[in-house]
Amino acid sequence: MVLTHLLRRCGFEFSIAHMNYKLRGTDSDLDATFVSELATELGAPFHSIVSPLDAKASGIQEKARDLRYAWFSTLREKHKFDVVLTAHHANDQLETLFMRLSRGSGIDGLGGIRPENGFLIRPLLPFFKAELMAYAKKHSLIWREDVSNTTTKYLRNAIRHKVIPAFSALSPETAANTLRAMHHMRETSEAIAVQTASIKTQWQQANETTVIPLTTIVDLNPQEFWLFQLFSPYGFDVNEIQKLLKSHSGKKCESATHQLILEREHLALSSLSEKSEVKEQYLVPKAGIASPIRLQISIDACIQKATNVALFDEEKLSFPLILRRWNEGDFFYPTGMKGKKKLSKFFKDEKMSAQEKKNQWVLCNKNDVIWVIDRRVDRRFASNDQSHSLQIKLV
Repeated sequence: MVLTHLLRRCGFEFSIAHMNYKLRGTDSDLDATFVSELATELGAPFHSIVSPLDAKASGIQEKARDLRYAWFSTLREKHKFDVVLTAHHANDQLETLFMRLSRGSGIDGLGGIRPENGFLIRPLLPFFKAELMAYAKKHSLIWREDVSNTTTKYLRNAIRHKVIPAFSALSPETAANTLRAMHHMRETSEAIAVQTASIKTQWQQANETTVIPLTTIVDLNPQEFWLFQLFSPYGFDVNEIQKLLKSHSGKKCESATHQLILEREHLALSSLSEKSEVKEQYLVPKAGIASPIRLQISIDACIQKATNVALFDEEKLSFPLILRRWNEGDFFYPTGMKGKKKLSKFFKDEKMSAQEKKNQWVLCNKNDVIWVIDRRVDRRFASNDQSHSLQIKLV
């Protein structure tokens, strides 16, 4: 009501929008009628919609917010509005801070509600609720109270009634100083965004793949922070990225939407598509293979003991071998164990993550899995005589 009054006094042309969630029965309908009558009195175009929500559903406030902002966006596009204004105030800002603190938000979240965010503008954020109440009373404005504001079953309301009063009572400057600190955090977040964009200018686009030179990320400090800034928009977990950077060339990790492949001097970032779900097979000749992973094959090489090196009885192999992702139902006869084992059970025993399992390569001799690459060799094909050993190394 204060925002509407101010817009009218300043001579702006505006429309009024009201969404009725039907959460408070008659009270919800009376709110809608009140706003409709206000629009008529002011001669302002009025937009209304009924979007019922289940009061017993979880996350009701988040669902209501998503509904109304989606509708606001639709109205703006349909009627060519310049902006959408909401009447959030300083108390809302403090409540948002404590809500996000309780959820472990980062700097961007702790900056609170942005005064401007795209087409959304919140001109009353600098003012506390008490100031708006005083303005309303001075100008004899009539308003309706949402009765649900008095309950503490919602996190925001609990913070409003239990936390903010005690926090603000610490000193007369506490609330204002906190808002100032939130402003600093928003500025910090913006500075980080600028630096992030600067780092990404060194990334190169090659067809549908983004080539990320390792030199642009390996020396970033603190590494965990910057990896989150750079790769979380693509759905990647920081721990997976750190693990990938310590792996060897050819290793890959995937998020729900993207994949990252580690090459010698760069990371290759690309979107996942339906085609990426097709499990391709690659022929591996005796000369080895360079892609999608690099396998070196040698006869007279120095015998090494490492998970990325496998020793086979050359006489038992028929080239070309086959490189592919593992399939459900695959089994092998792992060295150091008796009998055969399904790969799915082997992965479980190895405590492999879902991402690691999804990315696992296997080397096959015809239809037999002879090497779960970088993990275990099939003992039926393993070399027992160094003079007949064929070494295959994952580089």
